[in-house]
Amino acid sequence: MTAPILVILDRELKGAQPALAKGARLAAANQAPLRIVVNAYSSAMVRAVGLDNERLAAARRQIENAWQQRVAELLGSDEPPLTTLWEKDSAAGLRQMILAHQPSLVVVHTSDDSTLRRHLFTPRDWQLIRKAPCPVLCVHETPWPTTPRVLAALDPATNDSDDALSVAVLEAARNQARDLGADLAVCHVLDELDEGMVLLVGETLPDYGDSMEKIRAHYRDNFFRFGTSHGLNPEQMITLNGPVASTLANYCNDNPVDLLVVGTVHRSLPERLLLGATAEALITRASTDVLVIKPEGFQSPWLAD
Repeated sequence: MTAPILVILDRELKGAQPALAKGARLAAANQAPLRIVVNAYSSAMVRAVGLDNERLAAARRQIENAWQQRVAELLGSDEPPLTTLWEKDSAAGLRQMILAHQPSLVVVHTSDDSTLRRHLFTPRDWQLIRKAPCPVLCVHETPWPTTPRVLAALDPATNDSDDALSVAVLEAARNQARDLGADLAVCHVLDELDEGMVLLVGETLPDYGDSMEKIRAHYRDNFFRFGTSHGLNPEQMITLNGPVASTLANYCNDNPVDLLVVGTVHRSLPERLLLGATAEALITRASTDVLVIKPEGFQSPWLAD
């Protein structure tokens, strides 16, 4: 059976729920089950009701019915696949739902479109990106066009073996492009190196010495070899220079990119470093939606709890 796509709703009952719209579109394209969850817990209501358990139960039923009606209205379905949580600890409730459903993808609205909110990174988003055992799609409010554009950020290995994460990111981007009827492009960002790093990297690359331009050309050529070997044409491949997160964000903000696909591991020169913060920075800086792919063999700390 196909694993479900799990949508986490915003807690505002009358909100637009962009995660639901986009998650439902992907579920329909994949012919995958759609599962929806919202934490309807209200501390204000609990305080207002006090210790009267009967009144509290009645209020909860009323809230749950309101959510059922709202989601039914948005989906055009009489029986939406909605689970309404009542958890004071929202993170714990979401973790239990994700582990119970084992989804192929979690979709969440990371912020609204205001400048202030887009630069506030919530603990929930951090937990999902770094700990959820599956890919996480963080969306903004802008709807996807009929033919969106998908961009995959790749950082392939410099040896003859394939880089597993770049392959996974490319595969995920291709799947999203197929499901959305989207155009696909890929990019590689070569971060700027300081003088000490240039010397260190130069020693690992024969005949490159301490020339930054030669080092950059080496990694650019490797990126194009990787793309060509995986069936991409030159028109689909883009190279960028600069700090990874800000460079990608600026490119997405200045170009018609609707979905950016990234991995949680960034290949830093000359070592691999785990930089979940790169994905987090992209979500707050880029106007596009961001799909975060976990590396092969990723072990969720939730499974060890």
